[in-house]
Amino acid sequence: MPFYAKPSGGYAISSDTGKANMYAIYDYLSAEGYSDEAIIGILGNVVGESALNPWRWEGNVVNYSNGYGLFQFTPAREYIYASGVPNHAPNLSTSSTTSGASPNDALGQLYCLVTDRFGKWMGYCWRSYWSSSDYPGLYAMHTYILNHYGSGSYLSMSQFKAMDDYAYACFAFLACYEGPAVPNYSTRKTYCDEIAPIIYAYGGHRNNILLTKRIQDIQFKRKFNVC
Repeated sequence: MPFYAKPSGGYAISSDTGKANMYAIYDYLSAEGYSDEAIIGILGNVVGESALNPWRWEGNVVNYSNGYGLFQFTPAREYIYASGVPNHAPNLSTSSTTSGASPNDALGQLYCLVTDRFGKWMGYCWRSYWSSSDYPGLYAMHTYILNHYGSGSYLSMSQFKAMDDYAYACFAFLACYEGPAVPNYSTRKTYCDEIAPIIYAYGGHRNNILLTKRIQDIQFKRKFNVC
């Protein structure tokens, strides 16, 4: 399935182009062994980072010290100047398509994700600049994820790939890979809730997460006092 890209802005989850990009990301990651729930967790973060646009520059301004792409690789220069990346074809403008650029640059970005090309995976599921006292619910979730899905103190990428709950996967990817200054988990979890039925339908099955979503959401909020 082809990717869509444009020099600036993004795509809505409900749009045809947004769905097409989500399906293409799903196809790639599913083939790499990622569970549907891990993929949904990733997609919720991708919406938060780039609004599903592979050519997205942070703030819609070309700055090699800031973010670029689906995952907002920062600094962008790491990806822009990367060598040996399959399908590497970034767009270097926010107003036009530059020579050699291709929407399939998304495949290069996904390759860098699954291979952790830039060593960005931080499996402690927390960032030193986040205060546990400011985000007690998220800190409790971090502890649960490490104990339930990880080794108790670390969550590897392989362990993340097998996660079976997209709410936890959303936070795990936020904490382990994206690491924004402010852990805006609630917003990204909301994106996941919108994405989940689209991906489950595309994957050709229904999941108990959809069938019992309201009950699970209530239990989740009570457990961690978030969202």
